[in-house]
Amino acid sequence: MTLMLSKNRRDELVSLWYDRIVGRYPAETERFLREQADPFANPVGCALREDLAPVVDGLLDGRDPVDLASGLDRVIRVRAVQDMRPSAAVGFVLELKEAFEAVAGEEPEAVRSAFCQRVERLLLAAFDVYSQCREQIFAIRVNEIRNRSLKVMERLNSWREARAGGPAVDA
Repeated sequence: MTLMLSKNRRDELVSLWYDRIVGRYPAETERFLREQADPFANPVGCALREDLAPVVDGLLDGRDPVDLASGLDRVIRVRAVQDMRPSAAVGFVLELKEAFEAVAGEEPEAVRSAFCQRVERLLLAAFDVYSQCREQIFAIRVNEIRNRSLKVMERLNSWREARAGGPAVDA
């Protein structure tokens, strides 16, 4: 079911969601996210500005929230490497429910309920994206530790060879 919001109310919803997300950061970070427009200096702010509107449009159009979670991938990836709990990393999705309630006006309860259900499904899909990102981070860490260990072993063997005056003998 497509949920109809006027263009102004749709824009207000996106803006309010952005404000609620950014408002959860400390004051200095919030100011930076709002003011820094350079996508390389501010990947989170850039991702939020670019990715929230298509997600809202998809939810309003009735697209599957699982498909829309990929639209939040950049935001979630950055939050996955930040020092925050998983609930905080994906909890920004729930801010959309409260933003919708603030702009929904006289929408029927069925519309409100349908939108809230879509947001909840989006939250679950966002958590899946977050979990995949964390798994990638851990795999990178494990590979880095393994590579460092191998390099240490190679250096140790080289040192043993040099000290013994010949090839090292494996024990």
